[in-house]
Amino acid sequence: MKKVNLEVRGMYCAHCSKAVENALEKAGVFSHVDLSHNRVEFAYDEEKISLDYLRRLVKRAGYELVTDDKKRFNINLVLIPTSLLVLLFAFLGILYHAGIDNAFFFFFGNDVTFLVIATLALFVLGTPFIIRAVKGIRFKNIGMDFLIALSALTSYVLSLYIFITNIQSGISPLDFHAHHMDNYRMTYFDGTCMVLSIITLGHLMTDRIKIKADKNYRKAAIEPPKFATLLYPDGSTEQVDCDSLDVGNEFRVLSGEQIACDGTVLSGTALVDESSLTGESRPRRVQPGDKVMGGTLLSTGPIVVRVDKIALESLYSAIINESYALDQRKGKLSKLSDRIASIFTPAILLVALVAFLVCRFGMALSIEESLVRACSVLSVSCPCAFGLAVPISAMSGYDCALLRGILFKSGDTFEKVRKVQAVLFDKTGTLSTGRMKVRKIVGDTSFLPLVKAMEKNSLHPIASSLLAYLEKDKDITIPGIEEIPGQGLRSGTYFLGNEKTTIGKEKDPDILDFAKENAETTLVYLSDAEKVLLVISLVDELVEDAEKTIRRLKEEGIESYMLTGDRKEYAMKIAKSLGIPEENVRYELNPGDKATVLAEIKEKEGVISYVGDGINDTLALKKADLSFASYKASAVACTSADGLLLKPNLFILVYALDISRKTYLNIIENFLWAIAYNLVMIPLAILGILPMYLCGGLMIVSNLTLTINSLRIRYYKPEKEERRHEGNPR
Repeated sequence: MKKVNLEVRGMYCAHCSKAVENALEKAGVFSHVDLSHNRVEFAYDEEKISLDYLRRLVKRAGYELVTDDKKRFNINLVLIPTSLLVLLFAFLGILYHAGIDNAFFFFFGNDVTFLVIATLALFVLGTPFIIRAVKGIRFKNIGMDFLIALSALTSYVLSLYIFITNIQSGISPLDFHAHHMDNYRMTYFDGTCMVLSIITLGHLMTDRIKIKADKNYRKAAIEPPKFATLLYPDGSTEQVDCDSLDVGNEFRVLSGEQIACDGTVLSGTALVDESSLTGESRPRRVQPGDKVMGGTLLSTGPIVVRVDKIALESLYSAIINESYALDQRKGKLSKLSDRIASIFTPAILLVALVAFLVCRFGMALSIEESLVRACSVLSVSCPCAFGLAVPISAMSGYDCALLRGILFKSGDTFEKVRKVQAVLFDKTGTLSTGRMKVRKIVGDTSFLPLVKAMEKNSLHPIASSLLAYLEKDKDITIPGIEEIPGQGLRSGTYFLGNEKTTIGKEKDPDILDFAKENAETTLVYLSDAEKVLLVISLVDELVEDAEKTIRRLKEEGIESYMLTGDRKEYAMKIAKSLGIPEENVRYELNPGDKATVLAEIKEKEGVISYVGDGINDTLALKKADLSFASYKASAVACTSADGLLLKPNLFILVYALDISRKTYLNIIENFLWAIAYNLVMIPLAILGILPMYLCGGLMIVSNLTLTINSLRIRYYKPEKEERRHEGNPR
């Protein structure tokens, strides 16, 4: 299966995106359209179907799927000058009919000129709308194109009919000032011209705004790596395509090279520039056991990396293809938006029909005037507003968050965040750096090579710290190592882990005294079936901005909880230094306990968020209302979470909450605008207060207003809000 993310031209509303998805679905290809960037993402089997065939399917639906870099004729070279010409002529004609009899306007004082200009507009500007409308009917997807085409065709045909009846009444279409004659009936060619020219220019302007907003788009900064140096067991190497690497393969990265895939460092110490993914300008120091991300740059090297995810599934691929943000889980607002957009067009057609009947029989207007007002309803109504209310805002929020090192994976994240009342933190690797230092070892140190051999099979942060400390110790190989969640490792009769693994076993007095004296540190015990062989004391470093993050959450009325498998004394010491109340600390927990505690806190607090990083956090991440996998999280944790924190600092969690609230508010603003616009403009069109030639322009203004408002979220800077909060306006 090959996954692609391609540009689609000609999409302007939710109905357009649905038509593209439906066209691809006919070939058994399920896709997701990103309307805010006019792109579609899908996977297809190259052996069973060709990309060209999919392109032709999309073309039959009325849209262009860009599958190569070939230069094609730019239709805008025709549409832009034609639209401007038609708009100019129509505007001058309207001024003439409005009573401006300046000699400059004499050419526009007859219906022949209007007929020529309207015909040009219909055939050049109207044809794309008509084609898409007809294809939309074929695919049972009636949208904005249908309304525009119907409105333009109706006003044109009606005007042509009036044009002929005027001739039959003895009025020459070449007569100037014919509209002052008694038997003259007004044509509406100007309405056709204005609607088609303004909407065409509006669509082009909307595309231009999207392109301009995308100039500094985050994903564009990620240059996918192309080659990797595969390392074979015998020490030989081979230059291979990144896509050919499999999980478990080892590859070497030299200074200045890009890391090919997400993986774990096996050997070497280096600095990694992760700015392309996280925006963090300072390189990160990595050593054996640390995670590295594909697409990042090795500043110093070399290192050897084991592949954890193939290139196609690496984080950089997910960001480029938006496979996280375009998750199919949609929130209530997104579903509401889709629902309204799907029924809006049929509803407007019904409203237009009712408007015609009311004007003709209720207000006793002529058939011509009643038809014009019905066409005005079709032109002024804005189904796009409802279809665009959520997706552009959501994608703008996604972009804004990604620029700050936050990757949202779920489409309903923005709705969840606004209700969060408590945040639960896993301690190790989240509130603490996970980089522990060995303070002291008591016991039989001849067993340290055994400790080293066992820890090589663990991904726990403590393991990497012990391996770094024991780097010069002898390497031995032992079989059958098993990880026991919440306790530690086992190999035969040997256990390496927390105090639970020593229950019922003999402890020497010096080990008992040492454990008592170092109760506030993390203790790792090595034991056999009968007695404790040695104990290692480690101290954990707290994340630099952990205390600031918890203080800020408290100021926003959000409770913070700490969950840890550590002993009570050590857990309470850490909580006190972070400002977390004692009653909000849960200690000596195993994975099953975390899920139980989470349910208990959820019942007490309401909507909760969980932040964790390891395999032990999987159940908790899944059960939380909103979950984040912290920096350096395990692959399992990343899969289970709603979002990823890509930077080593924890305060970006506060940014994630702020951006989400802003995005949610922006979506609500869009909905209110869409509702207010249609509720005001449609009645005005029915009453004849809005002339038809203004209706198309107002509809485009509505679309542009909503689009600009949605894109505004991309430029929201939570850092400035934080500086103002701290009393520093600069």
